[in-house]
Amino acid sequence: MKRITALLLLVCCFFASCSEKPQAPKGLSVSLKKGAAVISWNKSDEAQTYRLYRRAPKDSDYKFIFDSGGDETGYTDRYVHNSGTYSYKLEIIGEGGVSDALESTLTVSAENSAEQPKAPDTPVIYSVTAMDKYTAVVSVKPQKDCTYEFLRSASADGDYKHVFTSDEPYFYDEHTDQKLGWHYRVRAVRGDMRSGLSEPRGTGYNPGSVFGVPVLMYHEFVTKKDLDSGVAFDEYAVYADEFESDLKWLRAKGYTTITTEQLIDYLSGKGKMPGKPVVITIDDGKYGVYKRAWPLLKKYKMKASLSVIGYEIDNATVAPDARSKSEAPYCTWQELAEMSDSGAVEIISHTNKQHYFLHDGRCGASTKEGDTLETYLPIAQKDYADTAANFRRYFNSTPTSMAYPYSRRTELSDEAWLKSGYRLLYSGDDEYLRYSMTNYFVREAGLNRKSAVLRRVARMTNHPFEECFEE
Repeated sequence: MKRITALLLLVCCFFASCSEKPQAPKGLSVSLKKGAAVISWNKSDEAQTYRLYRRAPKDSDYKFIFDSGGDETGYTDRYVHNSGTYSYKLEIIGEGGVSDALESTLTVSAENSAEQPKAPDTPVIYSVTAMDKYTAVVSVKPQKDCTYEFLRSASADGDYKHVFTSDEPYFYDEHTDQKLGWHYRVRAVRGDMRSGLSEPRGTGYNPGSVFGVPVLMYHEFVTKKDLDSGVAFDEYAVYADEFESDLKWLRAKGYTTITTEQLIDYLSGKGKMPGKPVVITIDDGKYGVYKRAWPLLKKYKMKASLSVIGYEIDNATVAPDARSKSEAPYCTWQELAEMSDSGAVEIISHTNKQHYFLHDGRCGASTKEGDTLETYLPIAQKDYADTAANFRRYFNSTPTSMAYPYSRRTELSDEAWLKSGYRLLYSGDDEYLRYSMTNYFVREAGLNRKSAVLRRVARMTNHPFEECFEE
């Protein structure tokens, strides 16, 4: 009878969670006023976010231009520079995913078109900071609707060669030869127009403030009693007493555990950072976190960021009694909320339904060959929306960070997940992501596509804990 009841609960939960995607937006209108396209639409009660795309006369396809909150119903596009037809496409992102799109067009005649955009100003390099022994960060004063061409030379008056183009006013120049004596110049590009070159600036010019944050990656915490009861000890599990030793080591070495939210705030110009910060991340949301790790975090007054797999937590919540027969039991949403309320455990995302090693040709939340931002972004948006619905329900918050399943990622997947709503992403121990084991930051550069993806070092059982650190 208990099995039948649990099955019925599982079925009910499944159908309750399969909410339909939002209806397509209504009333999308576009008009030309003072050389700008004024776009408006009807408010939808299903909307958490409105996402707007534009296709200009010279574009072959739509390009993302704007996200707004669920209460905003308009946008002014000042990019209308040339005569021709501009097309706009609007989607609604809600708890059920992403709606069908509504399209509208605006035809601009030559006499009504806005002035042609002006040539960009000659860029100004704010600073060139040696972030770590491998990387220099070049920061440029931003300009509207520009890309930036970064050039480099071995001397101030030498031969400058183009090395990087970015749509963000930052360049992370990484060197495997560990030489940071370069000089840089920058050119701004807007459409077909190019600025002159900036004044040359060498490494160390007006440097920003640099700080480092090591990030540890745990998974499951067990005791011999757990193993005797049938819980599996996989390659990423550690014994609870090992975890306690780790916490003692961190305290003895003067480290302070911080949350992901604290790091985001600090990079956004808020708050203070302790002298030796460290982030403890825990992947998946296994029951051992609730039974073994959480009590130790409270005992030593430390914090951890727990990334949870949405569908696994759903299953455990529907049938918690089944965990006694599982080799890999998971927490329930209620247990996660209890840990979150304590302040010792910050809940972050491990995706809702992307935690499969192989699915649709992809590994986890990474992209596959042939993916583009246009094809992959809706997948990220839908998963983020489903995750956000659970976070609002159980934690009264929205997810701001995600740990990549299996640590698999690409630059394209980074862009898609950051556009979907996350502000910070955790990967694995990938030296091609960041050459240093510790994640170094230039605070003045804040969060951008490069700085928002962090390297983590996996904590393995029976390995010296100090190997996780660059001390």
